[in-house]
Amino acid sequence: MGETASFNKEIYNLFLQNNLILTVNSVDNLSSIEKNKYSELIEFLKEKGRVFVDDNDLDDFIKEKVEKEIPTTSEKGNVEVELEDYNLEIKRSINAKKIPAKEHEADIKFTKNIKSENVSPGSIEDFIKLFNDRYAKMKKMFRERQSTRDFMSIGDALRLKKGEEVNVVGMVTEKNESKKGKLILTVEDDTGRIKVFFSGTKELDEKVKFIMLDEIIWIKGVLGDGIIFGKEFEFPDLPVSREIHRSEVDLCSVHISDIHVGSNAFLEKSFLKFIKWLNIRMGSPAQRELASRVKYLVIAGDLVDGVGTYPNQEKDLKILDVYDQYERLYELLSMVPDWIRIIMSPGNHDATRNGEPQLPVEKKYAEKLYELPNVDMVPNPCFFEMHGVGTVIYHGTSIYDFVEGIPGIGHDKPVPAMKEMLRKRHLAPVYGGKTPISPEDKDYLLIDSYPEIFHTGHIHVNGYGNYRGTSMINSGGWQAQTDYQKIRNIMPTPGRVPIFNLKTHKLSIMGFCEDVGGF
Repeated sequence: MGETASFNKEIYNLFLQNNLILTVNSVDNLSSIEKNKYSELIEFLKEKGRVFVDDNDLDDFIKEKVEKEIPTTSEKGNVEVELEDYNLEIKRSINAKKIPAKEHEADIKFTKNIKSENVSPGSIEDFIKLFNDRYAKMKKMFRERQSTRDFMSIGDALRLKKGEEVNVVGMVTEKNESKKGKLILTVEDDTGRIKVFFSGTKELDEKVKFIMLDEIIWIKGVLGDGIIFGKEFEFPDLPVSREIHRSEVDLCSVHISDIHVGSNAFLEKSFLKFIKWLNIRMGSPAQRELASRVKYLVIAGDLVDGVGTYPNQEKDLKILDVYDQYERLYELLSMVPDWIRIIMSPGNHDATRNGEPQLPVEKKYAEKLYELPNVDMVPNPCFFEMHGVGTVIYHGTSIYDFVEGIPGIGHDKPVPAMKEMLRKRHLAPVYGGKTPISPEDKDYLLIDSYPEIFHTGHIHVNGYGNYRGTSMINSGGWQAQTDYQKIRNIMPTPGRVPIFNLKTHKLSIMGFCEDVGGF
């Protein structure tokens, strides 16, 4: 008690000699600032013209000091950061003010996801089971919609007379064009196959451009000689109106992806700023208040850069061993506050099978990550709920199938592709395209729920939108522009972090790289 009183008196006198008067709270919170920084703090307060010093003045000083300590450069060079000292600084500096996310337990429910014990051997029979499961579930979706519930099997349709109206549901197995550029499909179900010729209004001609191979659609038309003359068609789609689920408490989820730890282009300093913000250690008062409500950190794949992912990758690596890459990731994520639940799924660079659905990162490569009590290592894709808010995370490899399959969808605009996934109710409908598909007895890539959040990554470009009540988020990444992206003229948007309010569904964006308007 005597030592504390003496210490407080010493501090009071030091600041009083410089015409600065400390409030009681500011004296208590000076412990977050090293004593050898007091002279620097005094000069800072004088420059600001302060007389009475409160908590906000100390916060402003800490923020400015942090920005000086961590340069906001483009970070294209390699930078070593001593994580142990950095971690201690964060732990010492967490403000003791009210932290809503700390006061509420995580409320998370994992739903339909692949597990290692469910993996199929990969036989021809498994492929048949996969497509049969897809067809059966999609058929049920069409039955549940009033506008598409009436249809017959293709086998029954073929037995009708020419000129009769028919409605069928089938999988698109072929796409061709007539001499006049009209679309001709071959569709099939478990009873037969038939060709479909679409010719009609300009609206229909535009709509058919969005049809992709291997997806399942509802078709209405007139029967010809072994062909249906299509008048209209529908995708499984999300309902126009539905109940939107919200959290009862005011908490947030943060969505990131494509960290690429181990790459020469990994923006580690910017990522460390992000971690400091999660620790309520930097930012404006409003930004810190937002950080105090972050309950979930969702990471949609490419946690590390991997090894042997593409030819001559070693020249692009700062960390050459994949075990060491995951070790570094552990060191970084261990600094995230323990009240934040971290949900991590893999991507095409991670240490797991390449075929989708991907299993979680193999434990032997990332044992320490598995030991963190606030971490869930999940598959790709992953379906779950956060405080009742339905969420789908998918790394996004199939975005390039949508780019190739649908005119007008570009490499650098993720939202149009994401919208089509929702309309088709499938994350990767095309088999044999850019996305490797593993044959399972169930189709784990089918979107058979109505999510409130749909989160992807992969292309390193941020994108946001809303489709029929589902917030679409592509979270960019933490890697500077790569040679691959330069060749294709893709400009990444690193360090832009989407924060989703689970109660209001408001989306906020914070930047942690200087070149995108960040700290």
